[in-house]
Amino acid sequence: MVMIAMQFLRSTVSRSPITRCETVSKINGRQLWGWINMMFNRVDSARLKLVGPDRLCAEWLLRNGAKAKFVNVPHIQSNYNLLPAENVPIQIEELDGTDSGIMHIGFDHLKGLKCLRKVKLHKCVYVENQALGKLKYVVDTLEELEVSSCRNITDHGLQHLKDLKNLKQLVTYDLPYVKDIQTVEKQLKQTLPNCNMDLKP
Repeated sequence: MVMIAMQFLRSTVSRSPITRCETVSKINGRQLWGWINMMFNRVDSARLKLVGPDRLCAEWLLRNGAKAKFVNVPHIQSNYNLLPAENVPIQIEELDGTDSGIMHIGFDHLKGLKCLRKVKLHKCVYVENQALGKLKYVVDTLEELEVSSCRNITDHGLQHLKDLKNLKQLVTYDLPYVKDIQTVEKQLKQTLPNCNMDLKP
């Protein structure tokens, strides 16, 4: 299905000059990519029962171009095909979403994680405010968070972070739709007094 979608998109974006029909095709192509991204981000409940939350979350991350670090494993895992066998237990302690296709519906994969302590969201073009709200699933373990160059995040999204009671470090920058970072920082410091914050819009 993905190959068919890629062939379709290449055929619609490589023609010239652009006609009305081709413009419609390009719009449909973007919609198709959006649909594919949603499918790659949706939680597979049947597989969750089979492999557990950490394995399923790792598959979600790597399938969408993100990276994960497992407990007691020194290297970062970025290749889906090099994941350990399904019968090898893994626990995710770090999530790096840099330049990936993860989107907010995929953050439901965080449910059930017991060791995730660090999350980096950098240049995540599909990450929206709702994704930050879903970090509540790892409220008991999350200690470090970076949100940067994510163009869909607003002041309201950052305010979701106020409930992350164990957060020790928070970094934000290059968030063009955050309009009043000083107010956001003041509000967060009221509920997260032990968190070291470096907040820039």
